[in-house]
Amino acid sequence: MCKETKPLQLWASNRNKALDRQDALDFLASLGIENEKIYLIDLVPLIEMIWADGKIQPGELVILKIWIHKHAAQINQMAGYKIIRLSDAMEFAQRFLIRQPKPGLLKKIRHCIGPVRMHAKGGSYNHKLLKNILFGCLDIASSSVKEYPYEISGRFSQSEKNLFLDILATFREYAIETELFKEMRGRIDMDQT
Repeated sequence: MCKETKPLQLWASNRNKALDRQDALDFLASLGIENEKIYLIDLVPLIEMIWADGKIQPGELVILKIWIHKHAAQINQMAGYKIIRLSDAMEFAQRFLIRQPKPGLLKKIRHCIGPVRMHAKGGSYNHKLLKNILFGCLDIASSSVKEYPYEISGRFSQSEKNLFLDILATFREYAIETELFKEMRGRIDMDQT
C-alpha cells in the first residue's frame, strides 16, 4: 500500500484477517513509525494503560520512563550497538502522551507488535518481551488510583482491568507456547479443581 493511504483506512482494509508482517509494517509506516522506531512500538501497551482511566498520573510516568530506559538498553545490547537513542524513545512516547490519541489508534499499533516484533511463535525472546510488557502494564495500573479511598477491589479501575485482558488476548497466539502462558494456564487449571 502506498504511504498516502490514511492509517485508519489501511487498517480497516485488513480488519477481517490477522495482520501479516508486511501489512503491519505498512500501517506503522503510514504513521511515520519506521526503521529503528519499530522497536518502540513495544511501549504502546504501557501508554494505553496510562490512558486507561482517562488521566495521566505522575507515578505512571515514572514507571514508563524507567521501562523506556531498560527497553532501550536491551534493544541496544541485542543489536550490539546503539540503535535506539534514549531521547528518540522518550520523544516517541511523548507523541502519544501530549494528548490522548484518537480512540482505537493505540490498540491498532499494539496489534502490530506480534507480527512485527514476535517473529517466532513461542520463542524465548517473545517470552521475555511479553513478560516485560505485561509486568510494565501491571506496574502502571497499580501505581496510582484516581481517588482515595478506594474499595478493596478498586486499586485497578474497571477500564484498566478490561484493557489488561484485551492486551493479554492480543498476544495469545504469539505467546501460547511460552513458559509464561504455560505457567498462567497451570495456575488457572489448579484454581478450577
